[in-house]
Amino acid sequence: MVKRFNTPKLCALGILLALAGGQALAAPAMGSPADSGVINKERVLYWLIKRGEIAEDASDETKAAAVAAFVARAKSSTPAMEQIKAQEQSLASKARYAQKLRSQYQQVDDADVTKTVKVLGVLVDFPDLPYNNNRLTAGDTDMYYSSYPAIHYSQMLFSASGFTGPSNQTLISGFQYFQQASGNTFFFTGAVRDWVRADNNAAYYGGNDPSNEDNDKAVPELVLEAVTKAVAGMSASELASYDVEDPYDINSNGNLNEPDGIIDHIMLFHSSIGEEAGGGVLGADAIWSHRFFIQSDPSAYGKAIPGTNLRAYGYTVQPIDAAAGVCTHEFGHDLGLPDEYDYDPDGDGSPVGSWSLMSGGSWTGTVAGSEPVGFSPYARSFLQREYKGKWVKEQEISLDSLNSAGTDFNLVEGVNANGVNQLSLKVPSEPLPFKAPYAGDYQYYSNKGHKLNNAMSFNVTLPVVDSLTLKMRAHWDIEFDFDYMQVQVDGTPIPGNHTKATSYYEAGRNVITGSSANIAGNEGPDHWVELTYDLSAYKGMSKQISIVYKTDEFEGGYGIAIDNLSIVSGSETLYSDDAETSDKMMLAGFVRTTDTRPGNDRRYLIQLRSQNGIDKGLASHGYSPGVVLWFENFDYSDNNTTEHPGYGLIGVVDADQNLIGTRGTDVQIRDAAFSIRQQTAYAGDTNLGPVSLFDDSLDYSAPLKPQAGMILPELGLTMEVIQLAANNSTATVRLKKHDGSVPEPTDMNVSVGVTFSGATANFTSTVTGGDGNYSYFWDFGNGASSTQANPSYTYGNTGTYDISLTVTDGKGVGVTVTQQLSVTVPVTASFSQSVSQLTVSFTNSSSGGDGNLSYTWSFGDGQSSTAASPSHTYAAAGSYTVTLTVTDGKGVSSTRSASVTVSAPAVTPSDGGSGGGSLGWLATLALVLAGMARRRQA
Repeated sequence: MVKRFNTPKLCALGILLALAGGQALAAPAMGSPADSGVINKERVLYWLIKRGEIAEDASDETKAAAVAAFVARAKSSTPAMEQIKAQEQSLASKARYAQKLRSQYQQVDDADVTKTVKVLGVLVDFPDLPYNNNRLTAGDTDMYYSSYPAIHYSQMLFSASGFTGPSNQTLISGFQYFQQASGNTFFFTGAVRDWVRADNNAAYYGGNDPSNEDNDKAVPELVLEAVTKAVAGMSASELASYDVEDPYDINSNGNLNEPDGIIDHIMLFHSSIGEEAGGGVLGADAIWSHRFFIQSDPSAYGKAIPGTNLRAYGYTVQPIDAAAGVCTHEFGHDLGLPDEYDYDPDGDGSPVGSWSLMSGGSWTGTVAGSEPVGFSPYARSFLQREYKGKWVKEQEISLDSLNSAGTDFNLVEGVNANGVNQLSLKVPSEPLPFKAPYAGDYQYYSNKGHKLNNAMSFNVTLPVVDSLTLKMRAHWDIEFDFDYMQVQVDGTPIPGNHTKATSYYEAGRNVITGSSANIAGNEGPDHWVELTYDLSAYKGMSKQISIVYKTDEFEGGYGIAIDNLSIVSGSETLYSDDAETSDKMMLAGFVRTTDTRPGNDRRYLIQLRSQNGIDKGLASHGYSPGVVLWFENFDYSDNNTTEHPGYGLIGVVDADQNLIGTRGTDVQIRDAAFSIRQQTAYAGDTNLGPVSLFDDSLDYSAPLKPQAGMILPELGLTMEVIQLAANNSTATVRLKKHDGSVPEPTDMNVSVGVTFSGATANFTSTVTGGDGNYSYFWDFGNGASSTQANPSYTYGNTGTYDISLTVTDGKGVGVTVTQQLSVTVPVTASFSQSVSQLTVSFTNSSSGGDGNLSYTWSFGDGQSSTAASPSHTYAAAGSYTVTLTVTDGKGVSSTRSASVTVSAPAVTPSDGGSGGGSLGWLATLALVLAGMARRRQA
């Protein structure tokens, strides 16, 4: 579980309060939270028995109670809002950067963007628990090794080829995991320093502090101490390579890819089993794996590392026997992701289970935690938005485009980054309960959210009187100093009785911020306050009065509600608006409402999950592959289903609503995937038949196990799996909406028209009906075709052609019409020639007619030919007129004539003295040789 403080705001807020003479925020306690998402109850029980804290033959109830007591501190650790702060802080800084570089990103496709991080790995042991005398034996952990050198962690985190497991098998590394999860666009790199020893025994750092929610006492102190020792001796340039990011945009220049004086990523491993897995020989004095920060006074980020010019701030902590699962899970927090499990370790668990790394998916694998699974669609969308690359390839579907005819959508498995691997279907939001108006039935409300710039305004002509005062009743909860409300006159903010002169942002002048509950004299449980603004300076003028609500990208309250607005002069009311009458106020983001407020975005998300790639680990937990339907609901900021069963930020819709005994949610949703095939076998599960259809009119709330269920809106929506590859690598789903809000398509009618320009036919199509999303296929009757709506085609031959047009709409409904076309193409005689002395070669290029052409050649010397492209040798040099007559099968003919000139070959004269040329020479040579032979014989 991640717990972060919004440090940029914390720093500024502390300074402002100090300057104002108020009490600055105290530095948070140095304790650290427990991440309940990494609890391994089986190992907790193992160590309770091994340490003798519970008898091996104790009853199941006794054992369960002992485990629950041991992990109980995770229940109170890290409130949900602290978790969300981390996500929002990351969102905000990256959003600022993306805004400034928008023009650059427009030049680069998201899929082409890559991201590289460099992690500093630090190993620390304790005087009472050295790493090389850790007191572990083979049965104590699935990740047991006889030794744990630095190279082991380096390979586990950063190897491109995996690392050696405890049984000499090859296991996935952190680098490989993030490569697969991101479609090879995220590079997880770094190095691990050798073991260093802490100054104090383990309990000094990992002992539980009863005065601080039983959090570990001093882990941030240990991190700073260990990092200081680990980097000692490193050159400045080597250390600087771990500071290449500015995630909080400290210098406010919008560039997040530059040094900020803080080590970017610290991963610390300690020499004990983690407390979340029983704590090994240390028990409750062991450190619980988590993601956290080194706090300091509000004016700084983290603490300086002695002997360097860098600081240590954010970190993750893992145990000596960590597998890739816990490392990637904790680094997911580093990337800005929240946990997706229920925070209460005694509860049944949220409906995410092992389907996501940020829940139980960090413990999957034949060796627990060695095969972490992929991310939830919520997490994938977050990572894609923040880091670009290929974390997800999503297709958005409009609910309004669906009807009872159904539309088919294709999916590739989630581990395939090269096709559509996620479908998104936004559904309408629902009003949420809110506070009642001050009076009457209606009030004005700013709305709640990030990056808002909402306003409401009215025009008024102010009389010439001694005093003019704008009054209103309001209550508010606005993030102090960073979000604010202003009253503006023609765009200029004016002061009021409860305004603050300045805020964190330059434009924030004369603002309402903080909480009306802190204003003395506020009324009632909703803390209504009267706000007043002096308008006397504008008497005799016509002005626009605006109430503006602005928020940044960080956390915030519900906003501001306003009622009973008026302009008065003394006891006389000159203008009033009690929100009871519509259209009196111009609204731009504000709403006129009763005791409800608008809900937040909600959507269905559809994935195909196989057991391939990084989803291989699903098999180890008995999870059946198939199409997984999720529901994302931003009315909730967490998955703490103990508090809100059936609802949460993100959850899986369980296809099989048959309970598997009394098991927790992690087991209940192992058969959540929709499929056309039998489920995989699982002990205690007797309902293994396939479920291929989702219908939102059915109950998916699991009423006997409500934390495993999802309460969904009824929209008349169905989803059916109609195709699924044998290896679950591809699927087709059919979405339908049955409420009749979208008119059903009428039958398609298709007609064609044609006009001619010579041999060129110009075709037109007229289509009505269907869903309007047409595709076209023309067959021109001679093997040629076109997919244009209104093509043109030039025919080469006279004849009758059976042309056809097939039109298909977006539902796959096709209509074909045919038409017989008579085409007349004139016969045209044409040829070319090439001359070689007395020989001429003719090339026939005649065309047209009915295609059945015959040829008559006259060479001008009394000779002729009927060949298509003949050659002819003339007897004598000279110029000749050649005529070609072409006739088609219907007797239509065409003639062309051309002049050709030929010449005789050149004759080489003899020299008159050889008496026979070469033969004479050969005869002479033969006589000479014969004479020489006779002389030898003599």
